[in-house]
Amino acid sequence: MKPFLFIIIILTIMAFSGADDNKLIEYHERNELTWNDYHAQPNHESPFKALTATRISFKAKSNSKMLKLSIKNTFEPHNSWTKTNESVELLEHERLHFHISELYARKLRKQIQETKFNSTDQKLMNEFSRMYEDKMNELSKYQIRYDRETSHSTMEEKQKEWESKIKSELLALKLFSNPNVEIEIN
Repeated sequence: MKPFLFIIIILTIMAFSGADDNKLIEYHERNELTWNDYHAQPNHESPFKALTATRISFKAKSNSKMLKLSIKNTFEPHNSWTKTNESVELLEHERLHFHISELYARKLRKQIQETKFNSTDQKLMNEFSRMYEDKMNELSKYQIRYDRETSHSTMEEKQKEWESKIKSELLALKLFSNPNVEIEIN
């Protein structure tokens, strides 16, 4: 296999509108979002009170024996907005959207690490793209389900159940929290 570099950046939920990558907030479980991180103008026509835009991207470098991947979950301040910055409950709900994106970044890292690769450059790119697209479709459905079941944060008991569930799932995938993944290629 010849060395290659490819970058695939696809968004979860939102279409990319040109936010500067340097202004993205990379996921870290100890650093929670605040309303001050939401910079976009609110969509006053939307029935929702806030929107959290996240992005899972990956970059890959390879030589004939090793594949080095960086799979990052980031928050997009310039695509995220709130109509109110006073609701702690709503902020907790929006934070969980970011945590859910991290959950799917970890699922993707796990899937890639557990896959035995024996392919050409193009086949690898196609395989990664398929895995990525599948996970992003799952993520989108999961985010919609979360909003529906919590009624966008207004059902307090359901919100607590989801917080517990996501915390548990993130913990179960702790081994895949590092965005940098190295795998041997056969």
